[in-house]
Amino acid sequence: MQEFIGQISNGLAIGSVYALLALGFSLIFGVANLINFAQGSLFMVGAYIGWTATTLWRLPLPVAALVAIAGTTALGLLIDAVALRPLRGGPAIAPLLSTLAVSVVLDQGAELIWGPETQAFPNPLAATVWKIGGGVAFISAADLLILLTAVATMALLVLLLRRTWLGRAVRATAQDADAAAQMGVDVNAIRRATFGLAGALGGIGGVLVGMYFQSIFPSMGLPYGLKGFAAALLGGIGSVPGSIAGGLLLGIFESLASGYVGGEYRDLVAYALLLAVLVWRPQGLLGRRSLAGLGLAAGEQQPDAGMLPGPRATTAARVSDAAAARPTPRSWRLNNWQWFTVGLVAALLPLLRPDPYWIQVALTGIIFALLAIGLTLISGTAGQISLGHAALFGVGAYTTAILARTFQLPAELVLPASGLAAATAALAFALPLHRLSGHAVAIATLAAGQIVYLILLTWIPVTRGPMGIPGIPAPRFVSPGAARIPWWDVRTQYWLGLLVAAVGLLIAGRLLNSPLGRTWQAIREDRLAAQTSGIAIRPYLLLAFGAGGFLAGLAGALYAYLLTVVSPDSFTTDASLTVLAMAVAGGLGNLAGAAFTGALLAIVPELFRGLADWRMLAYGLLLLLLIRFRPQGLAGTD
Repeated sequence: MQEFIGQISNGLAIGSVYALLALGFSLIFGVANLINFAQGSLFMVGAYIGWTATTLWRLPLPVAALVAIAGTTALGLLIDAVALRPLRGGPAIAPLLSTLAVSVVLDQGAELIWGPETQAFPNPLAATVWKIGGGVAFISAADLLILLTAVATMALLVLLLRRTWLGRAVRATAQDADAAAQMGVDVNAIRRATFGLAGALGGIGGVLVGMYFQSIFPSMGLPYGLKGFAAALLGGIGSVPGSIAGGLLLGIFESLASGYVGGEYRDLVAYALLLAVLVWRPQGLLGRRSLAGLGLAAGEQQPDAGMLPGPRATTAARVSDAAAARPTPRSWRLNNWQWFTVGLVAALLPLLRPDPYWIQVALTGIIFALLAIGLTLISGTAGQISLGHAALFGVGAYTTAILARTFQLPAELVLPASGLAAATAALAFALPLHRLSGHAVAIATLAAGQIVYLILLTWIPVTRGPMGIPGIPAPRFVSPGAARIPWWDVRTQYWLGLLVAAVGLLIAGRLLNSPLGRTWQAIREDRLAAQTSGIAIRPYLLLAFGAGGFLAGLAGALYAYLLTVVSPDSFTTDASLTVLAMAVAGGLGNLAGAAFTGALLAIVPELFRGLADWRMLAYGLLLLLLIRFRPQGLAGTD
C-alpha cells in the first residue's frame, strides 16, 4: 500500500505537468485548428529561463517562475507572428511543419546559449518528505508543491475562460471563428492571446518539471511535448477538462508502470494507452464527437474528411469564389529523358569526385530520398499523414542487421526481406486507421512509431537495446557476376544504393500513374465522396502503407549496410518529423520533389559542417524559410 500511494502521488505530480502542456496544445488547436509542435520547445525554454533566473541571477524560485512565464509568453506571441500568421490561407500542412522548424531552431538555439550538458535545477524542497498515516505512505513536499501549483494554474485558466470577456471570446472563436468575427470579436487578437496563454503554460510546466526531475537539458522539449500532446489526445484535444484528465491519467499510468513493470516500460505503456484510446474513441475521453477526425472546427460535420486534401479545397465549407479563383502554383515533373540525365550524373559522381567522405554523404542523400518517396505515397498521394515513418525505416535496418550479421544471409535475400518486414509493420500501423481520419491518423502513427522505437530500445535479447547491433558486414551477393564486386568499397555501395533507389522510384511512379494511384488521389481529395462512389477505403489505405513501408525498409537496409551499426536513436519521432518535412518541402505527391528535397535536406547539414555547432540552427532556419516562401513545396503538389 505504501508503494502504491507513493506511485499515485508521483503520478499526480508529473501528470499535472502533462496537463499544463496538454492545455497549451488544446488552446491552440481549439482557436487555430493547429497542432503546435513548438509547444514542447517553449516548455524547454521556460525551464532554462527559470534555471538562469535562479542559478545565475540568484532570484527566488517564485520570481524566477514569473520571469520564465513572461519569457515564454513573449516567445509564443513571436512564433505566431513570424512562423504562422504569414501561412494563413496556404496548404493545411504548412503551419504544422513551420512549428516543427521553429522547434528545431529553439532546441539548437538553447544548446548554443546554455550548452549541451544537463544542468541541475534547484529544488529547495527536494529533501522534505512527510509521513502519512504513521508511515503508511510518504509524500514529497516537492511533489505536493508541483501538484498544487499546477492545480491552481489550471483553476485560474478555467476561471479566465468561463468568467471573463477574453475567455468568452476565446471560446466563441474556437466554436465558430466566422460567427465570432461577425459579433465584433477581433479574431486575430484572440489568436495572439491564445498563443501567449499557451506559451505561459509552457513556461510554468518547464519550471515545474525542472523541480520534479531536478535536471534539464536542451533536447527535453520533444519528449515532454509529445507527452503533453498524448495527454491532450487522451482526454480530448480542444477540451479543457479533457486535457486535465488526460494529463493526470497519463501521469498515473506512467508512474504505476514504472513502479510495477519497470522504468523502461513507462513510455511504452503510455503510448499503448494512447493508441488504444484513439482506436476506441478517436475524439478522446471527453472530446466532442464532431472532432473525431481532429482536423475540423466544431461546426464542420465531416468526420470522414481526409487529412490532406489536394489543391482543390481544404473543406467544402471554406471554399469561396475568391479562393477558387486564386491561381494554383505550378508543379514540375521530370520526363524520362530528364530522369535519365539526373541518374547518369548521379552515377558518375563517384568518378568525378572520388572523396570517400562525400560519396558517403551522397549515399546518405540517396537513402533519405528513397525514404521520402515512400512517405509521399502514404501522405502525399493517399493523404494519410504518417508521423511514425522512421520506425519503418528502423524495422528495415534492424532486419538487415539481424539477417546479415547473425544469419549471414546474402543481400539478394536481405534486401527484399527488409522491405517486406517494414511493409508488414506498416500494415500493422494501418489496420486501425479505417476508423480514423484527420489528425487522428497522424497521432495514431506517431503512437505506433513510438511503440516500435521503444520495442527496439527494450527488447535487448534481439535488438541489444540502446547498445544497438554493431559489426554489420558489407553486402554479400552470391550471384556469379555480383559476387566478384568489392561491395565493401563505399563507391560500389553508392552504386548499389542508386540502383535500389531507381527501382523504388520506378515502382512508385508506376503506382502513381496506375488506376491504383488515381484511386489513392480520389481518397485524398474527398474520402467521403470516394466511399460513396463504391471505393473500399480500407484495402486501398493498406496498400498505400504497404508500398510506402516497403520502400522505407529498403532505405533501412541500405542505411544499415552503410553505417555497419544500427541503434534506436536513429529512428525516433524526431527522425519521422524530419522525413515528413522532406516530403512536404518537396511537394506532397510529387515524386521528383520528394527525391530531390529528401537528398538535399539530408546533405545540407554536412554542407554546414563548417559552421560546427551552428549547422543544425542553420538547417532549421532554412526549413523555416522554405515553408514560409514556398509552402506548397519546391516542386509543387500533384
